[in-house]
Amino acid sequence: MRAGLLREILVFEELQAVTSPSGAVSKEYVKIYTCKGHKKKLSLIRDVNGINAMEEFTRNTLIFQVRYHPAINEKQRILYQSSYYSISLLDRQISDNTYLVTLTKMNT
Repeated sequence: MRAGLLREILVFEELQAVTSPSGAVSKEYVKIYTCKGHKKKLSLIRDVNGINAMEEFTRNTLIFQVRYHPAINEKQRILYQSSYYSISLLDRQISDNTYLVTLTKMNT
């Protein structure tokens, strides 16, 4: 993967227990890792008649290619362009030491 392709900024957040100054414990999302990634284009799938049935479902799905980092896992959420996304699939590419991260938009 060429470094010039990494243009999109992704912020990985994880749910952790946070203690307030008064001692109260609450669960909040904390920023774990920030990196740059390459946004992949979704390929269209057409049936025999040429109808694309995926167009309704691809609006809320994104695929990014990011460099491998051990802090990234499927329990996190991602902040991208002021919207939150959950990780649907984390596919490690051993050949070039990257992840293909499939994201689904969250209703927040």
